Amino acid sequence: MLPFKLALSICCHFKEERLQYLEKMSSQFAELASEVLVIIVSNTNKPEELSQFDAVLRHKGFEYRLFTPDTLGHPLLLTWAHFPVFKELLADESFSHFMYLEDDTLITPVNMSYWMEAREDLRPYGLIPSFLRVENKAHDSTWYSSDCPHPFFLYGLPRVKVSHRLGFINFPELYQGMYLLDRELMIEHLHGQSYNPNFGRWGIQEKAAQGVTFLNVPKGFTTRNVIPYDLSSYQIDERCFIHHLPNNYAQPVDGHKIIKTMPVQKLLSPWPNKMFLMPKNLKNYFKAIIK
Repeated sequence: MLPFKLALSICCHFKEERLQYLEKMSSQFAELASEVLVIIVSNTNKPEELSQFDAVLRHKGFEYRLFTPDTLGHPLLLTWAHFPVFKELLADESFSHFMYLEDDTLITPVNMSYWMEAREDLRPYGLIPSFLRVENKAHDSTWYSSDCPHPFFLYGLPRVKVSHRLGFINFPELYQGMYLLDRELMIEHLHGQSYNPNFGRWGIQEKAAQGVTFLNVPKGFTTRNVIPYDLSSYQIDERCFIHHLPNNYAQPVDGHKIIKTMPVQKLLSPWPNKMFLMPKNLKNYFKAIIK
């Protein structure tokens, strides 16, 4: 199952070399919902640069708009410029889902189907399905986590079981670089504290991608966002993987050193080890586990 009508906003600080990512991303847009509207929120109003966005997006089976805010104030606030766009579109009840996305992350129909299914599984718990940003290296088919540099002790994190084979686990403050919300959650977002740039724990740019991550968090959990995993193999469900296309965490870029990354298949373990990252105040985390 896919969304009925998706509003997809992408934050794009114009750089010609980054258009390659938008090219790959946009090849999937038409398949993400029955109907898709893409809004490119950009920092440029130069016709020659806007025409390059147009060249990437045209004739791909979805409607799109180019939007350049005229009262930005500071370049770092470009990530927040999609809010008035979504607020206006929310008045159109034909839109069923809203996605904010950075300009270098690939979302597929498999990701969307997973979210739609998991949204209903998690609704009774007040939790929301999340995605895991992954990367790969040249000549290496292994997926690496962009945002989790350490393994986790499975039983040291809050989790919920939704079927005999599938569970969801709550990673501490997992960053996705995007959010996906249905109408119900979008109304909660735009009318709640998360709409305020002062709300949340991340930097000002990153906060724009938090959605309702830190809003109305169930007791015992660090966020509302959870990741699916197989209860027997302790492996993360690949349907939640979203590819961070630059792969700049997993491999060196322009001579920089490799940032420490972790193979996704090693992120969870049922056995404690001093190497595993466990949250502070572990006693409270065990109390929060929903079996």
